[in-house]
Amino acid sequence: MDVILDNYLITISIIIVSFFTAMITSLAGAGGGTILLAYMLQFINPLVAIPIHGTVQLTSNIARVFLFRKYLVWKLIIPFCIFLPFGVYLGLTIFQNLGSQKIKFLIGVFIISTIVFQNLKKNKKVTIPKNFYYILGFFTGVMNMLVGVIAPILAIIIRNNLTKKEEIVGTLGFFGFIGNLIKIIGFMFIGFNFYEYLTLILPMIPSTILGSWVGQILLFKIDEKTFKVIFDAILFLLALRLLF
Repeated sequence: MDVILDNYLITISIIIVSFFTAMITSLAGAGGGTILLAYMLQFINPLVAIPIHGTVQLTSNIARVFLFRKYLVWKLIIPFCIFLPFGVYLGLTIFQNLGSQKIKFLIGVFIISTIVFQNLKKNKKVTIPKNFYYILGFFTGVMNMLVGVIAPILAIIIRNNLTKKEEIVGTLGFFGFIGNLIKIIGFMFIGFNFYEYLTLILPMIPSTILGSWVGQILLFKIDEKTFKVIFDAILFLLALRLLF
């Protein structure tokens, strides 16, 4: 982490990337946070990057929930939240027993799995039952602690239930909000010192809020087909980033 505190160019670059990735997330519903974490991992140990990333993403999530509050789909949100805390507890237990290299590897595998899952899914949209979101919430809690980039696969799943881009972005924003909030509480519980990294966290917060706002403005000017192209392109770029 010293490299961030001592190298202002790296700090500034991460702040700038946080703006553009927040904008991407508002446009596509997911993907921006994954890009941000992938960039942060170039300079920060994953045992530190994941908690910081969760804190910054919480800000972006709050902004999106506020901006898209009229489009939140509560029939999916409520079951998603029920078992989420239990998943966080299990994920935190596993997290404490993994090294940084294993976590990096896990993040890479998870992103690849997301791409594969998207490409293997049937072209015909299948409505996922509401009860599935109880399980999805638990799974999200576990993986949120370990890889911190669960949103892309959540977006793939939720698009089977929702059609309006505003509902997708808003509901995913709430999923991220509650997931990152409980994640932060979990890291505080095991003694992670967020105060030590405020020089990076604090500038990233307004950057993500501004990025979310810009993305929200652009979203209403993009049609459904363009929205899907952007979303798929983001996932494809994530795969390229992982391979190269």
